[in-house]
Amino acid sequence: MTSSPISARLSPTASFRLVVLAETVLRAGETARGSLRRRTSQEMLAKAPRDYQTEIDLAVERIIVDEMTKAFPDYAIQGEEAVGNRTAGPETPVIYIDPIDGTTNYAWGVPHFGMTISIVESGRLVMGVVYDAMQDELFSAEIGGGAYLNGERIHCADVGDVENVLVGAGLPIPGQVTAVAEETYFEAIKRLMANTAGVRRLGSAALSIAYVACGRLDGFFEDGLAIHDFGASALMVEEAGGIVTRFSGAKVVGKSDILAASKALHPWLLEGFQIRT
Repeated sequence: MTSSPISARLSPTASFRLVVLAETVLRAGETARGSLRRRTSQEMLAKAPRDYQTEIDLAVERIIVDEMTKAFPDYAIQGEEAVGNRTAGPETPVIYIDPIDGTTNYAWGVPHFGMTISIVESGRLVMGVVYDAMQDELFSAEIGGGAYLNGERIHCADVGDVENVLVGAGLPIPGQVTAVAEETYFEAIKRLMANTAGVRRLGSAALSIAYVACGRLDGFFEDGLAIHDFGASALMVEEAGGIVTRFSGAKVVGKSDILAASKALHPWLLEGFQIRT
């Protein structure tokens, strides 16, 4: 699979750091793409019930960690697989890595997964990339610089007619929903099924949220996500004119429930999580 030069796939004003993130995730994507197949249970490690790890999660994270260490030797690193995590002072930038977001898809040979790298400074996410290695789609964003897909500026959809929106949602494993009662969460999904054009569970939160940023989905929600999963693509939604909050409408901090949507749809989705008496 051939790719355009990095300069053609990012913002015209992309920083050196964003270029490094993009080059790295594309390189790591070659490994992930070339190794996609269904794996047996003996080839997978269950980190927790229904939370899987493959040898490619580790290999890809190692590639990314090595490149990040070369480019940013003083930065802290937090990878989902903890291959080369390191800490630093409170003012030091932190690099967050999810080598394969959608490992269940990957482990079963389903060609839909995201690869994501982001940088946080002083508690604020300032840039990130999400790569769909199978479609060769590179999503990127820098704070204040807009969001891009393969070099084209992207924007959230502007559809306020609920009957004509498509929404993504996570289907939780037991115990995953903690921000609201499970009944409330599933009622929110039923509300989508009853009123919208459809509901999609694609299997990668990083890509689903990026899809909100480029208008393929009008909204997305899921509980129990870490910044490794959602950080880069949440920034993309905000830079594309959308809104990202918790189910309560509060600011997203740390591991959290995520509600990302266009400005037109976000208020309606938020209503679905309000406690009814």
